[in-house]
Amino acid sequence: MRLTLEPGGDIAALVRGAWGDSLVVMIPAALDSLAMAQARAAIGPLAIELAPATRVNAVVLAEEAQPDDVDAAVEFLEAARSTTGQVLPIGKR
Repeated sequence: MRLTLEPGGDIAALVRGAWGDSLVVMIPAALDSLAMAQARAAIGPLAIELAPATRVNAVVLAEEAQPDDVDAAVEFLEAARSTTGQVLPIGKR
């Protein structure tokens, strides 16, 4: 399931409120640097917390991220059944 973290959003509440065996959080480039660091740092602990029933990964979207590249990253993370706690940056920063 693809989840989108909104600016000012709580990543832990977003992930804990979702349901599924695979969650991919979209972290937008619009976040300030502190919010970005917090969101990236939260993925690993959330993956540990929800394992083994749910895998948690993230895609960090840069301003130049192309929709096809984002879709490919999400599809990869959804298909990689043994991958959890990973953060994939997409686009140039």
